[in-house]
Amino acid sequence: MRTTLAIFGLSVLLGVGACAGIPAPAERQEAAEEIASEAGLAPRTIETRPFDLLGRTRKPAPGGLLTIYIEGDGFAWERRGKRSTDPTPIDPLALKLAAADPATAVAWLARPCQFTGGAKARNCTSDRWTAGRYGEEVVSAMNEALDVLKREAGASRLALVGYSGGGAIAALLAIRRTDIVWLKTVASPLDTEAFTSFHKVTPLSASLNPAESAGALAHLPQIHYVGEEDNIVPARIGRRFLARMDDTGCAALVVLPGFGHRDGWAEAWHRLAGETPACR
Repeated sequence: MRTTLAIFGLSVLLGVGACAGIPAPAERQEAAEEIASEAGLAPRTIETRPFDLLGRTRKPAPGGLLTIYIEGDGFAWERRGKRSTDPTPIDPLALKLAAADPATAVAWLARPCQFTGGAKARNCTSDRWTAGRYGEEVVSAMNEALDVLKREAGASRLALVGYSGGGAIAALLAIRRTDIVWLKTVASPLDTEAFTSFHKVTPLSASLNPAESAGALAHLPQIHYVGEEDNIVPARIGRRFLARMDDTGCAALVVLPGFGHRDGWAEAWHRLAGETPACR
């Protein structure tokens, strides 16, 4: 029971559950489709070994750079003690960021079981969006999807942007790939141990912690954005992540005044998208 309630608390802290008047999955999909259509992001279902993932792409990048946005954790819990049957996000912020990016070669990737039917989708159990949201099977499937998006775009290099839990996934992907040229995260729990400790909830024992391999990212250009008003993933979590690198010459933590966990990012992203990470 303690584990269940603690993980529920984590989901609420990330802003993905326990809300009144939740729109049905079909309504959430319709809202996301409107955002994507206006931005020219066409849908693409990607069949990985364990899951079918929804991706969206704007234009090809023949021989160039493709920037891929990774969605947050989504709607994990309906209420205390009751897991959601469909983690499709109510407010897909990473999709909004991708839509606001003025670059031509842009893609977006949903997390397992989002926008594909929830618990009715292939190999989708609620563990995929709760305790195991950053687990090996999830990360491996996302890695397969990156290969597909890269190949179909004709890209030679990838850049990753992740919102909230999607930033943790982006970091885990960057650790295991050699074609990532830079990484950006937004309001992301990059040290999940520090995050669960800060909120006094049970650790995500079925998930991987990006901070444990932070040293492998030390030479990758990266920016980690945090809102000064974010009391869900405060700046101290990002600082803990950077502290586990031997060298932070390529990593920047940028704290933005007035921004919260969700507030401010979509409106400012047209400007922030143009900031390219670089080593000092």
